[in-house]
Amino acid sequence: MLEELKEKVCAANKRIKDAGLVILKWGNVSAIDRKSKLIVIKPSGIPYEELTPEKMVVVDMEGTIVEGELNPSSDTPAHIALYQSFDDIGAIVHTNSRYATVWAQAGLDIVTYGTMHADYFYGDIPCTVPMEEYQIEEDYERNLGFHIAETFARRRVEPLEIPSCLVAYHGPFSWGVTIDSAVENAIVLEEIAHMAVFNSNFQFGLTRIQETLLDKHYFRRHGDTAYYGQDFKPVKEVTEGGADRPPEEDIEIEPSKNTVALKNESEIQEVERPVINKPPKKEDHTFDFGTVTAAPDDDDPMSSDSGPLDFTF
Repeated sequence: MLEELKEKVCAANKRIKDAGLVILKWGNVSAIDRKSKLIVIKPSGIPYEELTPEKMVVVDMEGTIVEGELNPSSDTPAHIALYQSFDDIGAIVHTNSRYATVWAQAGLDIVTYGTMHADYFYGDIPCTVPMEEYQIEEDYERNLGFHIAETFARRRVEPLEIPSCLVAYHGPFSWGVTIDSAVENAIVLEEIAHMAVFNSNFQFGLTRIQETLLDKHYFRRHGDTAYYGQDFKPVKEVTEGGADRPPEEDIEIEPSKNTVALKNESEIQEVERPVINKPPKKEDHTFDFGTVTAAPDDDDPMSSDSGPLDFTF
């Protein structure tokens, strides 16, 4: 049953181990077959080096074992809750990777500091608020999954635009449409979490990436306008001097917000290039601290009643 999916889930679990996202027996990967509504997941407490496709466990959406001789991961109810809440995801990765867990234990979002983050996540990685006592005491793992879903609903975050979440005091969950994309998102999450630790300490009040750059990097990989990789239609090559090539003087340069239309290179004039981060011109400043009213002290050379103090620098 679901033999191909078992092989892929087994390989994915070993991959997160090889990527350094898990140690000992922590963490798990699952995938769902939406047609049969069956889930394949790592067995509980089995060392990664001992995993085989035959040891993967198949469960239904109620968590009942359909096939397998071992107990499924203790996090299975959380996976099921996420599959029930996010209809478009096909696989889930839960790790306790070091730096992502640091942010989770601090209860902090991972701010979008740079373009590597923006390539995979369309905004900050959210961290949940702490779970309530009743959520912990009964059906903990199931409530954990729904707690993530509630966080995304409350914050109006699309699960495929930001395919990861930090659970406060616990650790990260990532997901994707496919097993490979879910694992890749988990790997990238840990890398940006690592970098964000340093970013947050380099400069007080460091701000997130500007929205235009976030849009550029995210949408060049995702959506109908994506052009990263080999899945987009390449630009038609024009052979130099070919019959289809128009005369150079007839080439129109398409105008945009930052360019002007030109018909000939001879029309291009030399312009002064902007200087980036040019320091402002230093000017003299005079500060009037008012008249000294204290009585002069003949023995104190700094004492004066002559009027305003002039500080020029």
